[in-house]
Amino acid sequence: MVVVKNLTISVLLALSAVTSVQADTEQSGTLPDSLSQPAVTSRLAEHSMLSDIARAGQRLVTVGIRGHILYSDDEGQRWQQAQVPVSVTLTGVCFADAQRGWAVGHRGVILATGDAGQTWQLQLDGNRAAVALVDEARKQHSELLESAEMLVEDGADKPFLAVHCASGERAVAVGAYGLAFRTENGGQHWQPSLAALGGTEQRHINALTVAPEGFYLAGEQGGLYRADRAMANVQVMAEPYEGSFFGVLSAADGSVIAYGLRGHVFRWQGADADWEQVAVDTTQSLTAGALLANRAILLADAAGAGWYSRDGGRSFRQVKAQSRFSFTALMPLQGGDVLAVGLRGVTRFQATDLE
Repeated sequence: MVVVKNLTISVLLALSAVTSVQADTEQSGTLPDSLSQPAVTSRLAEHSMLSDIARAGQRLVTVGIRGHILYSDDEGQRWQQAQVPVSVTLTGVCFADAQRGWAVGHRGVILATGDAGQTWQLQLDGNRAAVALVDEARKQHSELLESAEMLVEDGADKPFLAVHCASGERAVAVGAYGLAFRTENGGQHWQPSLAALGGTEQRHINALTVAPEGFYLAGEQGGLYRADRAMANVQVMAEPYEGSFFGVLSAADGSVIAYGLRGHVFRWQGADADWEQVAVDTTQSLTAGALLANRAILLADAAGAGWYSRDGGRSFRQVKAQSRFSFTALMPLQGGDVLAVGLRGVTRFQATDLE
């Protein structure tokens, strides 16, 4: 099994907004272990690589490289850095309410907060996650036992890439090689999903979106999946494209939008419908997306361009952000602006450009 540190830089950039993974690999010698080394406070943190952003009530919380977590109480104008017990790259964040949330990242890290993102506690790492998978495979007498045992041998080198908060007690984290874990008790226990490991054929799960019927997952090598809320049943959907998908959205009209490598976008209307390719005038990989308050859709690409749709994802036109760099996540703001995070920190799409 190939470890994450040997993935190509281009794939890592699109999956988890990372330009350097040296800080997240196993540390040896006199260097501190990134699983126990707290994130360093830096005045440059808000200008460094940021991977994801979420809303905690009126607060915004963003996560990124070297364990950086920042929060803003004025819609992204000013940022403060949180206390974080690890220094791995963080790739996903979500909040169940104004106080309780989770963040995930490299080396199998899952962090929790109960104070709106100001302080964080480590709940799971890749070593414990691998052991949990082995225990579950043995319990179920699963043919995936050998694969789980290989994860133990590899150590804590597999990242979680996305997380969804269902409530203050329930959350789901997904990531590389089909990893999926869920909690039903606020993170006191994280339960692995063998259904995800097997159903994805151990391909990376790069993103997930929630829908009334469960989850839609998007991943590498054309992987698109449906899963129930417990991740106990993961089914492969039709795969309209062999390239990787980096995001998936459940649109307001019930359709599903999957986007990814080389500007590819596909739209699915449910039931027995086929995936329909949507023309977008770019060959750049699409790496971020959001549903806006006016039911519009905004996607962003690795070159820093935005792609805006007012017709449910059937067509897109290009829009510009205030600054241009590779984007990894989008957050609609009060008043209509959209905050974008990525390679060089934070910028925004102005509401006047999205009309």
